Amino acid sequence: MKKIIYTIAFLLATGAVAQAQVELKQTKSELADFILLDNDLLVYTLKEDQGQYIYSEQRGKSETSKKELVLNTGLINAVVGGNKAAGELYVYQKNGRNEEIISFYSLKDGSFEKTGERVLPKMRNNAHNLGMFLSEDKTTLVVSAELGNTQGYEDLYLSKWENNRWTKPKNLGKTVNTRQPEFAPYVANDTLYFSRKEAATAYNYSTPLNLKTGKAGTPVKADPVMNVAGTYNAYYKKVADRQMWIRASTENKPLHMAYLLEKPDPVVEEVKVEVPVVEEVLVSIVKTKMATPALTLPYAFNSIYMNLKGVSALSKFLNQQPEGSAFVIKGYSDGYGTAEVKENVSRRRAFLIQQYIERYFPTKHFTFEIENEVRNEKGTANRKAELYLMH
Repeated sequence: MKKIIYTIAFLLATGAVAQAQVELKQTKSELADFILLDNDLLVYTLKEDQGQYIYSEQRGKSETSKKELVLNTGLINAVVGGNKAAGELYVYQKNGRNEEIISFYSLKDGSFEKTGERVLPKMRNNAHNLGMFLSEDKTTLVVSAELGNTQGYEDLYLSKWENNRWTKPKNLGKTVNTRQPEFAPYVANDTLYFSRKEAATAYNYSTPLNLKTGKAGTPVKADPVMNVAGTYNAYYKKVADRQMWIRASTENKPLHMAYLLEKPDPVVEEVKVEVPVVEEVLVSIVKTKMATPALTLPYAFNSIYMNLKGVSALSKFLNQQPEGSAFVIKGYSDGYGTAEVKENVSRRRAFLIQQYIERYFPTKHFTFEIENEVRNEKGTANRKAELYLMH
């Protein structure tokens, strides 16, 4: 039997690959927003018994977590914007009803330094909560509050910095505001992103917004990836190619998770593959599934997408398999959620792996069988997908 040796460059994770969902942070405390800065510094806010405080840590290194004392000069503190070009972060700080400011900070040599501050617009907020977003140029403030002309609970308002003072906050109207609370505003590229609470759940929305006129379009719900049904989804933001949001279950003591959707960095691996030139008559052989999985891919809670580590592991494994290999792809779901949701999660985990293989390894002519299983047990060990070789 003759053999031809080919050298093939496989693109393991490219700019064209579907974006990968990554879990950045998981905590039993209530997450009240976060942002991942360019230097992979994760800045997040936690609600605690004593107040609300800002923490930071290097991405993927929870042991580096620390409370940013310089940013936490109030009892209530929250990141409300920033300027990427200037390297600034904008922070809301409150110590009392009439002691509210937005402070400006720059990050130098790993430490934050205050560069200025600005007072808030005059307003009487009837809600327990207050949220806001300040534009990069510091001229537009979108506020979530319950003022005199509210549509229901918290509404979204817009205020402009003119003549060295803020204009009276203007309600964004019935196209955006409803009888439900609207909160967590964020603006990028003339698009307003916000969250809307629905009983114990919440969902992310977006709508066009003219910052000059304050006129907004009709909101639409974000992709189901950022809006898992029956859970709390909020604080969505889009920064360049990165999308970020928070999700929590609706249980009594839910886990809060910060998610990131981004394109994996390109990784090229060159391998040599021996391809036999078959001169004999091929005989059809019935293949059976191996008893143990050749590869196991873990998933985050409620996620149907592989993380970057999973994409890399799958690509490396497939590179090592000969052309025409046969697999069984089996998706699992643990015991959280309704029967319908669990069944859908287990099936889609397997199906999306098949789609990935068919898209990025078409020349290897792999064949598949799809299986799925819903586990009664709960926990990380049951949130997975497995690949079995056929022999």
